[in-house]
Amino acid sequence: MDRSPSKQVLLIADANPENVNVLKTMLAPDYDIIVAADGDEALRLALSPDTPELILLNIMMPTADMHEVCRKLKADKTAKDIPIILLSEPTTEDTHAKGFALGAADYITIPFKKSVVRARIRTHLELKRYRDNLDSRVKKRVSALHEEIKDRREVEDTYRAFVEHARDGIAIIHDYKVRYANPAFSKITGLSEKELIGAHLKKFISEEEFIKNTKRYSDRIAGLNLPRIYKSQIIHSDGSIIDVELNVCVVPYGRSLAALVIVRDIREEEAWKYCI
Repeated sequence: MDRSPSKQVLLIADANPENVNVLKTMLAPDYDIIVAADGDEALRLALSPDTPELILLNIMMPTADMHEVCRKLKADKTAKDIPIILLSEPTTEDTHAKGFALGAADYITIPFKKSVVRARIRTHLELKRYRDNLDSRVKKRVSALHEEIKDRREVEDTYRAFVEHARDGIAIIHDYKVRYANPAFSKITGLSEKELIGAHLKKFISEEEFIKNTKRYSDRIAGLNLPRIYKSQIIHSDGSIIDVELNVCVVPYGRSLAALVIVRDIREEEAWKYCI
């Protein structure tokens, strides 16, 4: 059967030729129609690569009843979103309720009323088009987010590798306590990462240096234009005093601010001054 690329495809699954002819007369001007005379054929056509946009399914079908057809369609990844409209003689609501429970979208009673048939089909095709467009946008957004997360992880991995292997000590200080310290910072202080995280600044700097450094940090927060790089001292865990150069900047930390501190051991540089 030749199909018009501009027309949507409807599958009529009904063993009654009279019903099929009436529906084709109503719908053929606007839709391409394919017909299944039993449940097995309905499933074959619905699950084929060229899936219909909507299925009109008579609740009484040979070889496979309404329940089986609905269940298999809704279990299929490709066909699960195809709207199913049940066709039935005037019957009890219980039959329709079972169809709805299995995923049917609506029902039309026989004899068919043209205005009702066309309106119901048009409504459910519009709903399907809306869902498909929405799903497409959601999938694109999810895909974009996955790519963004992947890119961020790659950047984070690069920065983490850079920080972990840096020769200078790097630490994040918040509320006068160490929140992060790289291996070089541990080496300068002589303290392990476990000993550093959560440790107060006074664990490795003198009271005098603590007052000096915290005042500079407060002045920076207040907006004073002070040099970011200055000299200070750190007390090694063995008690020795290490001359260092601090490069301090203010960074976001949760809903607060923290100090990102880069610490350079300048003892070797100072020693070279006296050798020249």
